[in-house]
Order: sequence, then C-alpha cells, then structure tokens
Amino acid sequence: MRLPHDEAGSGPALVLIHAGIADRTMWREHLAPLVSAGYRAVAVDLPGFGEAPPPEHESAPWNDVLETMTALGLDQAVLVGNSFGGAVALRVAVVAPERVAALALISAPPHDLDPSPELTQIWEAEEAALERGDIEAAVTAVVAAWTQPDAPPELKRRVAEMQRRAFTVQAEADPVDEAPDPVEEDPARLTRLDLPTLVAAGEKDLVEFREGAERLAHTLPRARHVRIPGAGHLAPMETPDAFRELLLGFLAE
Repeated sequence: MRLPHDEAGSGPALVLIHAGIADRTMWREHLAPLVSAGYRAVAVDLPGFGEAPPPEHESAPWNDVLETMTALGLDQAVLVGNSFGGAVALRVAVVAPERVAALALISAPPHDLDPSPELTQIWEAEEAALERGDIEAAVTAVVAAWTQPDAPPELKRRVAEMQRRAFTVQAEADPVDEAPDPVEEDPARLTRLDLPTLVAAGEKDLVEFREGAERLAHTLPRARHVRIPGAGHLAPMETPDAFRELLLGFLAE
C-alpha cells in the first residue's frame, strides 16, 4: 500500500512514522524546521490511521513503508519513529537494511516487552471500552494513559482527535491477520543491524519504555542511548524543540 503522506524539502530523506495513538499530523510542527535544516521530510500515515485505510489482507506496516519509499523514489532514508512507529521503523531496517541510512527510535516498545501491571491495566481499560463500542471512553483512557497530567489542553485535544479517528476507521474494518514479526522470528537479527541508531525515551515515560530503550541500545551494534528531559511517551509533541535538537544533532554526527 502506498501510504498517505506529507512531504516537503529536498536533500537526504527522513521518513517520520507516527505513534500508535497518533497519525502523521503529530509531526506537523517539525516539517518546516527539518526542511530548513536541509532534509526532505516525509511523514506517513500507517494503515488504519489518519487517512490510510486499514490493511485488506495481512497487516505488515513495515512493507507499506517500503512500498511508499519506492513510490516516492527513495532508495534510502533515515527512519524516525515514535512508539509503535519506532517498532515499525526497526522492522523496516531488519527486513531491508540497505534501504535505511540510520534509525531514530523514540519510546519504541522493546521486542521483549514484559508489561507491568500498570501497562496491562492501560491496555485492558482501552480494550474494555472498545469491546462495548464506547469509542469516547477508549479515547479518554488513551489520553489519560499516554499524556502527562500537566500536558497542555491543546496537546491532549490533538491526541484525542487522532486516536478517535483511528478507532472509528478500525471499528468499521474487517479483521485481518498479523504478518509474522521479523524481529520475533529471529531476535538475533538485531545484533547484526549495523546502522547508526539513536534510541531515546522520555524521562517520564513508563518504565517498560525507559528500560527497554536501554536494553535495545545495548543490543544494536551502533546505538546511542538518550533519555529526554521533561518528556513522557510522546517526546516529538511534548518537548518538540528538545526532540528536534536531539534528532538534528544525531543526524549531523
């Protein structure tokens, strides 16, 4: 599937992949500064999010990212992913490392995620609301779980809007099977992923993601680990200036 996307600029390509509670509009304030820094920025909607329809057959979003890169004439790009988008970016690199110049993984879930009671409760609250058809309750649960208590109302509104759109689209779609996960099939592939990689998580993120970032950074051969001050799970939206400074510094290296 060729994914809906926003694109601007010229130069080395950056493909921006959104979190699982968001869509490509989470990157909107970053496009112009990245272009000004000399990059071609491409923000995509993954299947079932934003303007992208759900997958019709098997769900393998890493393949959709690769198809979109090919359609846009991108032989290679730096992949920047937040949360679920980081997981997708990592799998793109595993299945097609020659297409990835570098990785920036922000609060990406670790492949060996062992959910704490807190994270399990978050997932169960969301799932219970969806099972009874209460999308608004599910949206409320997501916003409460994944944004910080003192987050600006506008940030909470944006997350709610993106998640509501995804829940609505996904509720109307037929179920599809998940494709085999290339990392789960062979976790040792991560130790052979010889790419410059930034692995970061917000200092206020859930423990699974903070500790998972450290483990992933130790697993990947050329990874650099950073904890982002003041950020929770959505650093590109919560601390946009600090996130962009970190990203551009990594790219400059």
